[in-house]
Amino acid sequence: MTNKEIDVSRNSQGVVIGTMLTGTFLSRMGYFMTWPYLSVVLYQQFNLSAVLIGTIFFITSSIGVLIGVFAGYWSDKLGREHTLIASLLLSVAGFVMMAYSNHPPEFAIAMACIATGRASTESLSKSMIGDHIRDVSKRERFQYIRYYIVNIGTALGPLIGTYALSSPTVNVFIISGLIYLIYAVMLAGIMVRYPVVKNTGGQINHGILSSLQILFSQQSFSRLLFCYFLVMFTYVSFDSPLVQLLTRQHFPDLTLTISAIFMTNAITVIIFQYPVLFFLRRWNTRRKVIFGIFLISLAQILFITVRFESLTLIVIATFVLSVGELITMPAFSVEVDRLAPDHLRGTSFALINLTSLGTSLCPLFCGFLINAGLGPEMFIFLFLTGLISILIYRSIEESPDYRAFPPPVR
Repeated sequence: MTNKEIDVSRNSQGVVIGTMLTGTFLSRMGYFMTWPYLSVVLYQQFNLSAVLIGTIFFITSSIGVLIGVFAGYWSDKLGREHTLIASLLLSVAGFVMMAYSNHPPEFAIAMACIATGRASTESLSKSMIGDHIRDVSKRERFQYIRYYIVNIGTALGPLIGTYALSSPTVNVFIISGLIYLIYAVMLAGIMVRYPVVKNTGGQINHGILSSLQILFSQQSFSRLLFCYFLVMFTYVSFDSPLVQLLTRQHFPDLTLTISAIFMTNAITVIIFQYPVLFFLRRWNTRRKVIFGIFLISLAQILFITVRFESLTLIVIATFVLSVGELITMPAFSVEVDRLAPDHLRGTSFALINLTSLGTSLCPLFCGFLINAGLGPEMFIFLFLTGLISILIYRSIEESPDYRAFPPPVR
């Protein structure tokens, strides 16, 4: 089967990517205007228990990721932009349903729609970069630009959501739905103005199971998928596991400490991304990934200092982890784009979303260790997990289907 190719002019290429980046910022901001506060809404509006709320979040997020795989496949089959618009409209429907839900099942269905829309939007927007930009070095730049924009939206969303939720006249769910609708309209507009022409020889004739079989038969991609899962499992330690441990240890000024952790992460990723990448500009993607994973792993050892009850040491550990994050996460997107077959790029990025399940399993596994009083041992285990992910990543080049790395971005 020949590869699917998209014929766009230089002008339309810039418009398409610019619209995607603008829409990515809007959608991420709209999502975080509401999602972080849904547990509060479920408790205050429906008086649900913490266990039931956690179960709802896990189920709806898992549904979103799994359906997102199908969305990625259909984007390869029917077209990226059409599928992206459908996923955005699904999110719009979810936000509208959420605004008028009066019962927990209705609210949970709305959450599932939003989670599915978000998972699909994330993978499809990453895929569009590879669709419309042929130069490998430019692809890497745009993946990093996209990640930077995503983090700005992630930081602004909760701030706007806090204000909207405190206002009796503003329905934050409707506002989020309108933001997603604006993105869908923008995308539909450029599709009319700059129609995407496909090579008819690149149509996918096989089903989703065959597509998955093709991807998993590539040892390099399978190893990357497992490596990314372990990295996400290790990375999320600063979220729920660290907070649980601080709470159990009755850490002084707990509220201030938790705020400092997340503020340090947000500020580091936004402010330090371009200075750090400037210093690493002569490194290829492989070296960046290995160095980033090492920093995330090193942070686990530094988190052991929570026993000294020092906010400064915790902030330093969070800073190290955040630098590792800003290097590793977009570099992984570059790797997926490099290893994925062109005609299965959407399915490939959707499969990578499955690694987010590692962020759900880590708090569960670490919770058992914390309950057993094994806080320091937990971070040592996560450190070793990070090192194992480095070994798995290094083994990718030993795969028979390994593709040599392109020159570093200058």
